[in-house]
Amino acid sequence: MDSLPGAAEAGERLKQTSLRDFGPPQEDERKGPSYRLAILPHEAPLPGLYKYALTLIGLAAYGPGEKVAWWVSFTYKGESCELAHQKFGLRLYLRTEAPEEERGKTLAQVAKQLRSSMRTVEKLILDAAPATLGRGDATVANQHPSLRRAYEYFRGRAVDPAYIEDERIEYEPVEGALVQKAFSFKSGNTQMRLNAFHDMVAAISAYVSLLEHDLVLALPFSGFDPVKDNLTDLIGSRWGQKWDRVLGKEGQAAIYRHRLTDVVERWRNPYSHGGFEKGHGTTIWLHTPSVGAVPVGMTSVRDSPHFSFIPATETDITDVFELFDKLDSWLECEDSDAMRWINSGLAARFDEDFRVMLALAREEDDVQGFLEYHAYQQTMIDNMDY
Repeated sequence: MDSLPGAAEAGERLKQTSLRDFGPPQEDERKGPSYRLAILPHEAPLPGLYKYALTLIGLAAYGPGEKVAWWVSFTYKGESCELAHQKFGLRLYLRTEAPEEERGKTLAQVAKQLRSSMRTVEKLILDAAPATLGRGDATVANQHPSLRRAYEYFRGRAVDPAYIEDERIEYEPVEGALVQKAFSFKSGNTQMRLNAFHDMVAAISAYVSLLEHDLVLALPFSGFDPVKDNLTDLIGSRWGQKWDRVLGKEGQAAIYRHRLTDVVERWRNPYSHGGFEKGHGTTIWLHTPSVGAVPVGMTSVRDSPHFSFIPATETDITDVFELFDKLDSWLECEDSDAMRWINSGLAARFDEDFRVMLALAREEDDVQGFLEYHAYQQTMIDNMDY
């Protein structure tokens, strides 16, 4: 699609409102000294939208060039201007013979009117968003590195908790008291084991979050079809549904899914849902005649993390992370193309062009070359080394 529905109407609206003082560049635009205004990132978090606004009113965008992604030349009330997205930010240039105070006001007013055009531009894009997503014309940012760091942080603390010394406090006797000497004792080892448990729960939550994210990033490598797959629905689905869609329901996928479900339901879910575990085994107690209050889970409460003062032993913690390590190794083999892409840090594209190029790379058995090409392109864009 060359343009969004309603683009022409949006351009006419901009010409009559926020960009009414903007016009095409003049042939003699190079006359006079040039002055620059840096438009800060919080003022223009998406520079491309400024370029789009200017092209909507018929101005031409050029680029890329050396250390510049794009630039647009135009006039503002007859004064020659240029907006450029350079390596170190968005820059607005003005050529004028006007005195300092006047040119400062002009630069500020141009920037203000450009900002005011964003409401029309954003509405145009968001109105088309359902159709855009429906075609799969979207990219999902790759957050794998940061999510992985969070998991490894909590895992490290769970496996090797910070050392805490025992604490013994002796209290001096009070004159006339029956007890002449007293003390309190706090076990450092017990506190370390409790901390390890809490960090294990945090690590499990972080791992499942990482897994959900990776499963979404893997969709383009798993036959994503916008006709059958709704991207926003898949992103919002439970981790098990994402698992089934990407990895299937048979063989090793079913085995690992079952084992991961056990870990999630035993250790994570109770602490992600207000302390209430599945079936409320130890969190609801029944008032029973001749017995008193008994937990819904009856004698099966022995398996609940609420049953013991220290819910998880070192063996429990080791078993959880051994499972995660095995699962990671299996994913690297089972979905190697996707995992190589995810580990590279590249964003995941869902558009038809990308899916066609990926299919061709797989036919030629050159997914690694496909990845390296896109990594090179991304580095070039990031550094503006055009």
